[in-house]
Amino acid sequence: MASLALALVVSPADGHDPDGAWNWWFVLQRNMRGNSCCNGSDARFLSDDDWRISGKHYQVRIGGQWLDVEDWQLLKPAQSNPTGKAIIWYGDPEHELGFYIRCFTPSQES
Repeated sequence: MASLALALVVSPADGHDPDGAWNWWFVLQRNMRGNSCCNGSDARFLSDDDWRISGKHYQVRIGGQWLDVEDWQLLKPAQSNPTGKAIIWYGDPEHELGFYIRCFTPSQES
């Protein structure tokens, strides 16, 4: 059920991005802990209505529920987001650990 809701809310980046223009960027991304964000197909674009800043942290809406993005889940600063869209990388909801956020970047970084 959660995976169905997740699939309805976020649009896949189709193996990163539909045109392939930014594939190199997706592959290089790491979170603040230094872990790779990408395993090939787990990046999803978020609409502007599906992410926000709440207090000092970002939140993302997945399946109608707002989830906090921890500081370590943000991208490690190296190069700004070239897509112009907010992106979430997440672990497979069917995995034994369940749904988890690997990385997040807003549509525009300051």
